[in-house]
Amino acid sequence: MNNCYSIIAPAKLNLNLFVSGKANNGLHLIESDVCFLELSDKIFFEFSKNDTFLQNKSNKSLLIDDKYNLIIDALNEFRYLTGWNKKFQIYLDKNIPIGAGLGGGSADAAATLILLRKLFNRESKKEKISISNLYKIANELGSDVPACLESKSLKISGYGDKIKRNKLSNNYHYLLVNPNIQLSTKQVFSHFSYFSHDVPENKKNCLGNVSVYNSLLSSAITIAPQIHTILSILRKLPNIIAYGMSGSGSTCFGIFKDLKNILPIYNYFEDSYFIWYGKIKDYSVNRVRRSKMLENKF
Repeated sequence: MNNCYSIIAPAKLNLNLFVSGKANNGLHLIESDVCFLELSDKIFFEFSKNDTFLQNKSNKSLLIDDKYNLIIDALNEFRYLTGWNKKFQIYLDKNIPIGAGLGGGSADAAATLILLRKLFNRESKKEKISISNLYKIANELGSDVPACLESKSLKISGYGDKIKRNKLSNNYHYLLVNPNIQLSTKQVFSHFSYFSHDVPENKKNCLGNVSVYNSLLSSAITIAPQIHTILSILRKLPNIIAYGMSGSGSTCFGIFKDLKNILPIYNYFEDSYFIWYGKIKDYSVNRVRRSKMLENKF
């Protein structure tokens, strides 16, 4: 019997990010329109006698800590919630850049919770775990994890815990440009001031009725000036609809109506940069799949 299962963990793109305040508990209050991309990690779980964690090492810049990461955290928190102590070999095929403002770690954690729920409910004779149960864990793991459980176009507010469905057209093509610089959210917020960040200048940089803007842009540029360079290039590109920086950086994006307007753009950026293009996509929670055994794959 094949006891290996896989799930896709899609990248999250913040079309905008408004920092509106700070609560007494130290958490920042935000508002954001987010969508999810065809760009994704893939996680494999295989029943085993012992827990092991492996990852695709073909790209060293995408490697995460083998022992301390959000996949392991999600597994441990799920076990704490359910008392389920099955052991797994875990394989991570990572494609989302790290520290890039694309929610890669949060996406991996959310996908892990969805997969574990599927396996637990299939095997357990106890009370089944609902999706709403997973939000208890998600809120503990990080402010982006609840949105990544949804993996659909959303409007987010509060600490990231208030989520509403949103409708965004998938007729556009998205270009991502990342200078291969990792930025931590904590690091970027440490440079943030409510009195120094810019306010949206006009309504030209919009996708429909969604304003493309980021309160953390000035803070991120202070740490990584390459972001300013990338946005300056994107701003001047013909046929670009909107451009911006995702999350706490360092990924910049441009939105285009036609794919033909993206393909020549590679010549504008350094070869060392991470560049991706594709579309947005809404994902179903029912995306766990049986997979082939993974010996010698990593």
